Amino acid sequence: MVDILVPALIIALGILVGLSAFFGASETAFTTMNRIRMKNYAKEGNKKAEKALRISEDYDKLITTLLIGNNFVNITAATVSTILFVSFLMQGSEGTAAAVSTVAITLIILTFGEITPKCIAKEKAEKLAMSLAGVLSVLIKVFYPMSILFIKLKKLLTRSIQEEEAPSMTEEELIVMIDEIEEEGTLEKRESDLIKSAVEFDDKMVGEMCTPRVDVIAVDVTASKEKIKKAFRDTGFSRIPVYRGNIDQIVGVIYGKDFYNRFADSAEIRMDDVMRPVKFIPESMKISVLLKDLQRSKMHMAVVIDEFGGTVGIVTLEDIIEELIGEIWDESDEVEHDLTENPDGSYIALGGANINDVMEGAGIKLDLGDYTGNTIGGFVLHMFGRIPAANDTVELENARITVRSVKKRRIREVMIVKIEKPSEEPSSE
Repeated sequence: MVDILVPALIIALGILVGLSAFFGASETAFTTMNRIRMKNYAKEGNKKAEKALRISEDYDKLITTLLIGNNFVNITAATVSTILFVSFLMQGSEGTAAAVSTVAITLIILTFGEITPKCIAKEKAEKLAMSLAGVLSVLIKVFYPMSILFIKLKKLLTRSIQEEEAPSMTEEELIVMIDEIEEEGTLEKRESDLIKSAVEFDDKMVGEMCTPRVDVIAVDVTASKEKIKKAFRDTGFSRIPVYRGNIDQIVGVIYGKDFYNRFADSAEIRMDDVMRPVKFIPESMKISVLLKDLQRSKMHMAVVIDEFGGTVGIVTLEDIIEELIGEIWDESDEVEHDLTENPDGSYIALGGANINDVMEGAGIKLDLGDYTGNTIGGFVLHMFGRIPAANDTVELENARITVRSVKKRRIREVMIVKIEKPSEEPSSE
């Protein structure tokens, strides 16, 4: 009889450890599987992926089933192991046999029922989840009467904790994930930059990227034909705003094609006959909203105004598209880069460049303090508290910013030198 029971108990113990491995691997597989990848498999017609997704959607029921099954087989394995050691392998030394049994089954369960299967499941999460989905769907039904009790108990205990359901992934987390995918080599840098631009697109305000009023080229409503022609010829623009009296009183926009088609060979010009209406928008409007508005109204330009109705600047359809896909240069543009690296490691930045983009490009972490603007030139003005002159320098903790040129009280260009902090020498004492 003993000759039969010992092998039977060993076989039973092996089966129980195998079941422990099954439950442990299932828990890790369904917890760590990539749901986006699984949804893609399901869209391609993979029935196992569809079943795995359905199971994972009711996570409380899944995890309760797995924990009930795992604890049941582990407790049963410990009982079988104790019987095996106390009754057959170490008869007469019950205390020692129980201790040896506890150590042995703990090591076996940890190695073959928990650590090893869970490590394997983490590496093959999606494949394993699809393979185990059929068996788990049956077990969920079998354990349902028990699991429903634990689920109700959990709801009873957590009823007082009312928290808003957090999104599965925030924009910041998505950007970090895109960076990680880029580092793995799956995405090229240009693809990564385009995706991140699309993610951040909806958060940008018009005031952050419009052409400021000091750079706006406009003509007075009473301007002569020659003055308008000169404005089009000198700038290369296809559209020029029209104001009455001063730039804060923009009344419309004149298109180059309209001007040349109607008045190029005419001695007289009536601005009202060629001027088109222009859209006025607040600087707090999101560029994603403006894009849809311009598309709907079939306009290519809008005037950005502040809370008092004054002109902040102008924004064009091209400006918005450039925020998404990067700078677009045409034949009439003078190519200027917001940030250029010098051979000596210093950087040249345009004063109107976005300060966050500049510092990111230069690899400098900068504390902006109470500065609430967007440009590197504005930050330098903020630091000086006055209009600086060429060669004036701002010393920061990890960077030195030198003004290279100023035009009409506006910083046009700065040089940025990154300051490396000296490493602390270990004490000789």
